[in-house]
Amino acid sequence: MESGSQLTYLYGRQRSPVGRAAGAPRWGTELYLKLLLVAIVLPEGLSFFVGDFRLSVARVLIFCSFIAALQQLGQRLGTRTVVCVPSDILAPLTGVWMMLAATVTDGPAGFKGAGIEALEFVGAYLTFRFLLGPVDSSVRIARFSCKLMIVIVGIALLDPLSDKLFTYEFIKGITGYAKLSYDGPLAIRADTFYRDGVVRAMGPLEHSILFGAVCVWFGVVAFTTFRHQVLGWGVAGIALIGVWFSQARSPLLAYLIGFALASFYAASPRFAARWKLVGLCVTALLLVVFTFSGSPVATLVRLSGVSPEAAWARQAIWDTGGPVVLGSPIFGIGLNGDWNWQSHGALVSSSVDAFWLATAMSYGIPGSALILLTIASACWLGSIDKSPHLSPEERRLSVALGIVIATIAFLGFIVHFWGICWILIAVFTGMRANLAETAILRDRAAPAARTRCDPITGDI
Repeated sequence: MESGSQLTYLYGRQRSPVGRAAGAPRWGTELYLKLLLVAIVLPEGLSFFVGDFRLSVARVLIFCSFIAALQQLGQRLGTRTVVCVPSDILAPLTGVWMMLAATVTDGPAGFKGAGIEALEFVGAYLTFRFLLGPVDSSVRIARFSCKLMIVIVGIALLDPLSDKLFTYEFIKGITGYAKLSYDGPLAIRADTFYRDGVVRAMGPLEHSILFGAVCVWFGVVAFTTFRHQVLGWGVAGIALIGVWFSQARSPLLAYLIGFALASFYAASPRFAARWKLVGLCVTALLLVVFTFSGSPVATLVRLSGVSPEAAWARQAIWDTGGPVVLGSPIFGIGLNGDWNWQSHGALVSSSVDAFWLATAMSYGIPGSALILLTIASACWLGSIDKSPHLSPEERRLSVALGIVIATIAFLGFIVHFWGICWILIAVFTGMRANLAETAILRDRAAPAARTRCDPITGDI
């Protein structure tokens, strides 16, 4: 480790103002965060009702950690050891807007539904933004989550092996929890759950596409952060197996994009403008497609290698849902609003397979834009992968999370996220913002570390 990085690392461990503000031992907090990650990926069938509210273990833990994160933030504000990342402002603003928009469109029922979603998003963000420790905590959490991904894929593979949704049927047998949206298509072996006569792997996730997306995200994190270890390559390979057996084409495309970006990053260590070049290429492609194509969404999806049927279905969704959003641009049409999908002959259900369009329908264009700005703004303080005050794995993790955010933004145009994926989006955003703050705080602490550190022994 470089001498400057070592000094800041030692100072951060022993004298960091962040550490002093934390108070309680960090190992207990990290254990809680690991338990929370496990709870997040528990099957929906293990949820329970309190009055009219359907609660899950993850929601209860997020509520508790949300309060703890606010207390931590208050302590650190008192010691002035907080770096304001733009997402710190945008995330709570997003939650407030979601509840406001839903209340305007649906009244108290809308407030209740949006309140749960806002708690999941804002609570998960603040938890992984302010409860991570000052020294390599984010890397340890990432390593644990990658190992957890191995278990999830193993469980999901039981679906095609047993020719049924193993996890769903197992939990239904224990709790009696059943969903008509599952049982009906399963009975007729619909494409929703079957592809070429084989059950699509889903595991504890709510849909095979969501399972594929989660495999992509953790596969990118493992491959980029731990690329010099067996863990990184192993999880990346297992994630690809998960994506393949999910039989979801969009996540497979995202996997290729994510790993192409990760490989480009690894192959160009001295090319500082790599991401600007990628951004220019993407912008040029979008300008050409939207300028010369009469069906830009279908064209982009077809260029990505997805089947023509799926491409035109996505185009039909945007063609039908777009005018609905423009008709209610500020607050949307509510969580359960009718968007008149029957008017388009190519659509066979009310499913909106586009996250950004769906959120614009539910919460208006400002709501969808705020969600996008929140996850993007976690990276707005600039690239930190060259920071001398972060460990090599922390630097690579910052890049991995940036790539994950890019795949989320891309998939959001052709895939809808909810449930477990919705929470994980906030988790990744909070972790990236935490790393940005860590780099800045260690940079500020470096001069003091040099004056306190013995030049021979390195002791403080």
